[in-house]
Amino acid sequence: MGRSPTKPLRADAERNRLHILQAAAAAFADGGLDVPVAEIARRAGVGPGTLFRRFPTKDDLVIAILEQRIQDSCGLLDAALANPDPWAGFAECMQAAVTMQVRDRGMLEAVGERFFGDPRVRALKEQINPKLEALVERAQQAGVVRGDIEHQDIPVLIQAAARAGCVMPSCDPELSGRYLAIMLDGLRPAAATPLPVSAPDVEALERRARRRASAERRREAY
Repeated sequence: MGRSPTKPLRADAERNRLHILQAAAAAFADGGLDVPVAEIARRAGVGPGTLFRRFPTKDDLVIAILEQRIQDSCGLLDAALANPDPWAGFAECMQAAVTMQVRDRGMLEAVGERFFGDPRVRALKEQINPKLEALVERAQQAGVVRGDIEHQDIPVLIQAAARAGCVMPSCDPELSGRYLAIMLDGLRPAAATPLPVSAPDVEALERRARRRASAERRREAY
C-alpha cells in the first residue's frame, strides 16, 4: 500500500517557512535589509529554490517579518493601555518601541522610507493606528501629554530616537535612551510652545513614496 505524503509535506513546508522567517529576522536584525538571500537560505538550512517558493521576492520576506513585528507592537500598545497610569503607559511603550527598533536594524529600515509607501505596510499600520491614537488621547485627557500632538507624530519620534543610537561610528543603544528622554520631556504640556507646522499628512507622504519607488523601478529597468 502506498502512503499519503500530504500531511508530512505540509508539516515540512511549514517548518521550512518558520526556519526561513527566523533566519531572515536574525540576519536582517544584524545586517539590515541588504543581507543576501543566499545567506538567509544558508542560515535557514534550505536551498534558495525552497526560499523563493515560499517568498517569491525579498520584499515578500521583509513584509512577512514586519507583520510579526507589528504583532509585537500591538502587544506593547495593549500593555500600555492596560497600565492605570496614563503617563507611565505612554512613556514605557515608547521606550520599548525604541528598544525594539534599536535591536533590529532590519525593522528600523523597513519602517523607514524604503517601504513607507508599500500598500502592504499601510495595511499592517492600520492594525496599530487605532491603539496608538487611543494611547495618545488617553494621555492628553489626563493632562500629561501636550494637546497639539497627533498619533502620527509618535512613530516619527520613535524612529528618530532609535536612529540616534546609530549616528556615531559605533552604534550605541544608550544614546537612543538619552534622546528619547529629551523627547518625552518635550511631549509634556508644562513647557510647550506652539508648533511651527502641523503633523505629517501620512497619506500624502505615502503617495510621494510610491511615486519615488515607481520612478526608481523604471530607472532600474533601463
